[in-house]
Amino acid sequence: MLTASVAAALFISLGVVPVQSLAKATAPSPDTSPSTVDAAARAVVTSERLPAPSPEEVGPLGKLPAKGVPKLDGILSQLALAQAEGGSFRAQQVAAANGVRVQENTVRVTLAAANGSGAALRPVVLALGGQPEGDAEDLLQARVPLEVLSLLAQDPAVRYVRLPLTAVPQAVTEGRSRMGIASWEALAIRGKGAKIGIIDLGFSNVEALLGRELPGQVTAKSFRDDQDLTGAGNDHGTAVAEVIHDIAPDAELYLANFATEVEMSNAADWLVEQGVHIIASAVGFPGSGSGDGRGPINTIVRQAREQGVLWVQAAGNFANSHWAGVLTDPDGNGFHNFAPGDEGNTLILPISPSGGERIYKVEITLTWDDWDCWCNDYDLFLLRGDAVVAQSTSWQNGSAPPQERISFVTPIPGRYWIAIQRFRAARRANLDLFVNVDYDLEYREPRHSLVIPADSPHALTVGAVALDDAGVRPYSSQGPTRDGRIKPDLLAPDGVSTETYGSLGFTGTSASVPHVVGGAALMKSQRPTLTAGELQLLLESRARRLGNTTKTPVVGWGSLFLGDPLPGALLPLIFRQSPVPPLP
Repeated sequence: MLTASVAAALFISLGVVPVQSLAKATAPSPDTSPSTVDAAARAVVTSERLPAPSPEEVGPLGKLPAKGVPKLDGILSQLALAQAEGGSFRAQQVAAANGVRVQENTVRVTLAAANGSGAALRPVVLALGGQPEGDAEDLLQARVPLEVLSLLAQDPAVRYVRLPLTAVPQAVTEGRSRMGIASWEALAIRGKGAKIGIIDLGFSNVEALLGRELPGQVTAKSFRDDQDLTGAGNDHGTAVAEVIHDIAPDAELYLANFATEVEMSNAADWLVEQGVHIIASAVGFPGSGSGDGRGPINTIVRQAREQGVLWVQAAGNFANSHWAGVLTDPDGNGFHNFAPGDEGNTLILPISPSGGERIYKVEITLTWDDWDCWCNDYDLFLLRGDAVVAQSTSWQNGSAPPQERISFVTPIPGRYWIAIQRFRAARRANLDLFVNVDYDLEYREPRHSLVIPADSPHALTVGAVALDDAGVRPYSSQGPTRDGRIKPDLLAPDGVSTETYGSLGFTGTSASVPHVVGGAALMKSQRPTLTAGELQLLLESRARRLGNTTKTPVVGWGSLFLGDPLPGALLPLIFRQSPVPPLP
């Protein structure tokens, strides 16, 4: 644990600067009152077109950190500049503060090709002393020396370079009795013949549960660079497998783990090659895409569905740690106002324990609706008091996507706040802010809080509901998608018991996903000819309504309920709502 004096020294060593120009208040400041806002500021508020700041306006009062290296994301820019200014020691200081793992002065990155496939970038990486690790579509994952980051970004074959996207967990089960499984068990329908793929971050302790909480045999493969099926001790996927086995004990399980989006793509390809019928994905990538079903993560889901696989996806747990809104800047200083006179969104952060890959760190992601242009530039800052402690200041001038991401290891617990700057933007943006903490944001918006790829039209997206169907969990992410589609599709129970997480300890939409997967496995077992689309339609048509008569962006079609086993005639069942018994 860092002492206060050591922590203060760390803040100084990271180049923290005071920012007196930002307002964090509970009431409007004099500068933002209606009587003092000038005509130009009013024009910014009311116009759909925002004037681009002049060079002297960029970075209010010149007190914010400078922009980073073009084509490098915010954190990699900091590492490259630290390496150039202070060598490896300084770069590793910055890496530690941002929770970035550096091995022998190299860092893992994801490169996007300017044209063509990611595999075409392998010679570029090798020429600069890096080591390619894997590719998918237009992306290449590689480990490269810190000193060549800037050179890598300058290569015309490279569109941009960033840290790999990292998924987060959307972490006899009690849910069985709530989903109407008794009549299926009475006919000994236990999932035989159904092949289930589980794609997750880690499967720690799987061997110890074989033949007890899991089948006697599973097929497993790690797609991490270190081939570690446990994911450095992560047992999230193990808990998912336990719930599926409780519901469909005769189904075959295929386990695949990953750490980055490129590894996830390769893992999904392998699961499809194994002939799985259903994939359980209880992890997600908050703020990693446009929210409208597009992007590389969603491509993985689409390709699986095109091969006949039902992808069951966690909606996410970000309803209380997400904010969305339109840029508002009444005082014209370039910073968004979350409320009148308040340019900061407060959150409480715990201290980060030291050691290992599982070190706690806060990750804050900002995206905005500019995925076709990449030409409107916003920046993201984390402050404590009046000091910037972390920032992401990528150049969005056509060379980087509309996304800023902060990864911060908190040396001092307490109250922090988030600020969003309009660096250079010609139009008002719809902003989305995601924070991976269990504490509510001061200003939050549950709408549009789905993680990627829960926005995919090719996924069955699952939110979380209480075991007694009393209502949707307050943290369960909500739709609609950014292109107006209604998600989630279903709710399913969480807060259930597993050996991995203990009595009632498996919570979040992560726990909801395997209930739906287990139910789909029973249907596939009884009717092997059912397609992915038919499975999804059957599950949705039998959902228990929660006061809704139509599909809504909060509860979808309702709560998972299997009802009776499938009758001989399938079509009449698909096109009408099956009877649902009342709650006891």
